[in-house]
Amino acid sequence: MAVFKRFEASKQESYSVSKEPSHSKQSLLGKTLVIKGRVRASEEMVVEGKIDGHINSNHRVVIGRSGIIKADINASEIVIQGKVDGNVKATSKVEIFPAGVLNGNIISQRVVLAEGAIFKGNIDMSVKEEKKTPPETSLVKTTKDKKDDVKK
Repeated sequence: MAVFKRFEASKQESYSVSKEPSHSKQSLLGKTLVIKGRVRASEEMVVEGKIDGHINSNHRVVIGRSGIIKADINASEIVIQGKVDGNVKATSKVEIFPAGVLNGNIISQRVVLAEGAIFKGNIDMSVKEEKKTPPETSLVKTTKDKKDDVKK
């Protein structure tokens, strides 16, 4: 289920870089930085520059207001305030703020589209949990079991 938020004009400020304690690691890619290729991070990443390629992180990825992305993004959480052309996949949540633009598909369990956000694509919110199958138990009797049955 998509959730639509209404933001007041005073609340349309930049996204808080982190809601976690200050000891958490973050990478900031500044406004003048341009990257072409694959970007991988094992920490929260805030992008204010341009990336053309692919972004992969097991933490939060924040596309800031000046961020321009032409890439697919895979992360635990994705926050979009800038512009993204590409598909996004989050294990936790995708959130598009009022100034955010996404041209691509979303795969995530939770999606938040703020009033004023621009989104063109499809949303897949189906939960695909891996089914754990119990170890197989043998219902076939062994040859020793069969011999015991015959003697009885």
